[in-house]
Formats: sequence, C-alpha cells, structure tokens
Amino acid sequence: MRAERLLRLLLHLQTRGQTTVDQLSQALDVSPRTIQRDLEVLSLAGVPVYSIRGRGGGWALLPDYRTRLTGLTPSEVMSVFVGATAHVLADLGLDASSDLAVTKLIASLPEGTRREAEYARQRLLIDHAGWDDRREIPRRLALCREAVWEERRLNITYGDGTEPFLISPLGLVAKTRTWYLVAARTDGRLRTYRLSRLTSAELTTDAFTRPPGFDLAAYWAQSQREFQASRPSYPIVLKVRDHAVRRFRPTQPMLPAEDGWWIIHTDLENPHEAQAAVLAQAGAAQVVAPPELIPMIHEAATHLANSHRQA
Repeated sequence: MRAERLLRLLLHLQTRGQTTVDQLSQALDVSPRTIQRDLEVLSLAGVPVYSIRGRGGGWALLPDYRTRLTGLTPSEVMSVFVGATAHVLADLGLDASSDLAVTKLIASLPEGTRREAEYARQRLLIDHAGWDDRREIPRRLALCREAVWEERRLNITYGDGTEPFLISPLGLVAKTRTWYLVAARTDGRLRTYRLSRLTSAELTTDAFTRPPGFDLAAYWAQSQREFQASRPSYPIVLKVRDHAVRRFRPTQPMLPAEDGWWIIHTDLENPHEAQAAVLAQAGAAQVVAPPELIPMIHEAATHLANSHRQA
C-alpha cells in the first residue's frame, strides 16, 4: 500500500507541479504528517523533491525530472488500451494521431506487458456512440478548444439570447455524442454551455487566470448530481418481461415475479412519459403502481386500437 501511495505521490507532483502538503493530503486521502514522511522517503530514495518556503510555497520536483514507469499490471494495461472513444477523438480532429500514439505506447512497453496490451486491444472495445450514430453538431468546438488551451476569454451568444457576454472557458466535456463547455462568468459563477446552442463565439485577446483548485471531473460529477436532483420525478412500479428489462433503469434492486417476469421500480419525469414508456413495450410491461396510471394506459391503448381497426 505504501509503495502504491509513493507512486501516486510522485505522479501527482510530476503532472500537477508545485503542490502543498494539504493538497497532497486531500488528493491521496492521508494525513499531512503521512505526506511529510512520504516526501522524505522519496528524497532519500534519490527522487529530486524539494520544498519551497514562504507564502505560496509547497513541494515540487526538479523541472527536468521525469520518471519512467514500465511495470504496468495487466489491469492497468487494459484500462489504457481498451477505452477507445473514437467519436470524441474524431470531433477533436485527433483520430489519426490516436492510432499512432497507441502504436508508440505499445512499442515502448516491456515484452510481457506488450503482449497484454495487444491481447486486450483485440478482445475488448468500449464504444460510447449510439447505434444510429446521430449526434449534435458541436458548434465552434475547435474555437472552444483553443480558448480552453490558451486560457483566453470567449465572447458568446447562447440559446435564444441576443446580447453577447464574456466567459472564461475552463474545460470541455463529451457526454455520449454531445459536447459541453464549462466556463466561468465574469462574476465568477461556473456555468455549463451546450455547444450545439452556441449561436456565436469570438476568441478575444483577454487572458484569464484559472481558478485555483478547479477540478473538471469533480465539477462535472457535482453538476450531474444537481441536475438529477432537480429533474421532475414520477416513480412507478412495473412488472416487466425478461426481454424488456433493459429498457428501464431500475432505482431499486429488481425482484423476480412469475416465470419470465420481473418487478422493477423506476423513475420517469411525468405520467405522460410513463404512459408512453409502458405502451412502447406492447404488453411486455404492466403497471403495478401508481394506480392512477392504469386507466391512462387503458384509455390510450383503446384509442390506439380503435384508430388501427380495419374497416
């Protein structure tokens, strides 16, 4: 465990640069005292870590120091080489360089680990694109990427708005086939903008300072939790056949009913969405609760049958 923590500490310093003991303590989930001891161990082992005194100080590695890590485990190899999200790279214009980069990475691995990497690549693939391959057009993605990389403000109009406003772009997020831009307003508040709703964007010459401690992954996770909590909620209980189970997202563990059926608790936005979801299963889903949904299903099914009755 300590060897793993020392490696994580070393990689953190290598990738994040100068960092305080408190920041390292939070990142590695150990006490500041433990971090101090680990830094001393790294120094005694010949790793060029040094402290910077005074206000704004911390710990850092010598600028030219880079560790070479070749002892990847099979699970680590798999996590690196299996998760290919081709559509994201294509949107960014990086799809051609991706294959070359993977080839170079595999060539740099030791013989045994190289075999693990090739084995994983030939047997597992994670594809986040939908079956119909439809996606929103990510408007001005290249411009937003440039603004994020160079830390320059954008002047945008968004949605139905007509008045442009300034934002400080902090990161890009691809969720399935939809792109989002996370940015700070001039008042410091963080906002998420859907690229397909950008009606104009102009890269300015104004540089900005990235908020200290901003973590894109943490912000996105929190915003997703808040979004889910703010959504309208209409919980229902269904009895569903085996082949239709995957069409619903359970909110509780599923319970077996009679042969070929399951009891599923799920949550939709409103009664009309629930009605449509049940009717779409053509009898493979039956409402258990709430009771007021049952006559809605019956009325809609009767109307549907009558409208398709042969003369």
